[in-house]
Amino acid sequence: MESARRYRTSEGTDSVVAMESVDALDFVDVVPDSVEEVPDSDVVLPDSIEVLPDSDQLDEVVHCPRCGTFHAGGVFGEACYEARREARRCARCGLLHEDYNLAARVCDKMEKFDCEVYIPDVHELQMRGDTILLPEHVMKKLDEQYNMKKLEEQKLKQLESQANDECIQDQ
Repeated sequence: MESARRYRTSEGTDSVVAMESVDALDFVDVVPDSVEEVPDSDVVLPDSIEVLPDSDQLDEVVHCPRCGTFHAGGVFGEACYEARREARRCARCGLLHEDYNLAARVCDKMEKFDCEVYIPDVHELQMRGDTILLPEHVMKKLDEQYNMKKLEEQKLKQLESQANDECIQDQ
């Protein structure tokens, strides 16, 4: 006994392929039972389910109230931080003063970095990486300011010690 299968060719005509009955049995798929037994498990599932945003939400662009820029997917992370950081750049020198505050405080006893003191002429600004290369006249000016502050501190200490001595004598 022979069985036949029909195949449509690319020209649209039907072609008939004859197969033996034994070959036809080779094409039968075995379907497993619809009921599967699942072994008991000690794995505890979490109480909450993390919901992922829809794909249309990922394409959404949101205006950030913090930095005033637009973020894709409503993600306010590194992009927002960088945008806010760039917004704080000095209009005069283009630097972030907060990056140099610690050095100004430690080296020159200044409260904050002031670009008008450190960089009197912005067009002559020289840098090596993130380091500002100060001209000689600026270094002299900073040394003078540092020495003046030292003298003021010494005077304050002398006045405090004199005031303490007077208080002790009055008692």
